[in-house]
Amino acid sequence: MNRRLFIRNAATFALGFPLAASLTSVTSAHAAGEVTDQDRILGDINAPVTIIEYASLTCPHCANFHETIMPDIKANWIDTGKARLVYRHMPLDGVALRGSIIAECFEDDRYFPFLELLFKQQKVWAFGENPMDGLQKIALLAGMNKERFEECLNNKEVANRIITQARDGKSVFGINSTPSFVINGEVFAGGRDYDAMNDLLEDAS
Repeated sequence: MNRRLFIRNAATFALGFPLAASLTSVTSAHAAGEVTDQDRILGDINAPVTIIEYASLTCPHCANFHETIMPDIKANWIDTGKARLVYRHMPLDGVALRGSIIAECFEDDRYFPFLELLFKQQKVWAFGENPMDGLQKIALLAGMNKERFEECLNNKEVANRIITQARDGKSVFGINSTPSFVINGEVFAGGRDYDAMNDLLEDAS
C-alpha cells in the first residue's frame, strides 16, 4: 500500500501519547540493519536467510500476503530451517498502531498466531464501524481479558517502541510502503506472489 506514513500523527493525535526522545534518532542496532532481541522472529534464529517484513495491520496488501503467500513461505522456507521471518510493524494509521500495541502484548508462542488472526479478520475489525470493539473481540478470542486489553492499549512504552521501529525502517532501509521486505539486507518493496518471493529467497540462499 503506497501512501505517506503518518507515524507521528498516529501517535500524538490518535493515541495521545507523547513521543519519546528516542524517536528523534535511529537506534544504533537498527541503523546497522541488525536483528535485535526486541524483534519477533518466526523460525530458526540461525537460519541462513533473514526476511524482515515491514507491514501494517490495516494494509490490504499485507493481509493478502499473509493469507495467500505466507503459508507456502512458512512451509517451504521457515519450517525447513532455510529462512527466518522477522516481523516489524509499520503502522499506517492510528488503528494499525493500536492493533500493533495489542499484538506486542502477546507472548512469543501466541504472537504470530494473533497476527495471522488480525490479518485474516482485517475487514471485520479494522474497517468495521468500531475498530476498537472489533480489536477487543479478537483479543478476547485469543485469550486476553478486558483488563489486560486496556492496560496494553495504554502502554506508552510499547507504543513508542513500535513508532521508533517504524521510523528506523524508513531511515535505515528507506521503507515507505507496505508490505516491504528486507531479504539478507536487500530491500524489496511491494507484495509479490509466491513464485516471485521464492526466486528472491533462492537468490539470497
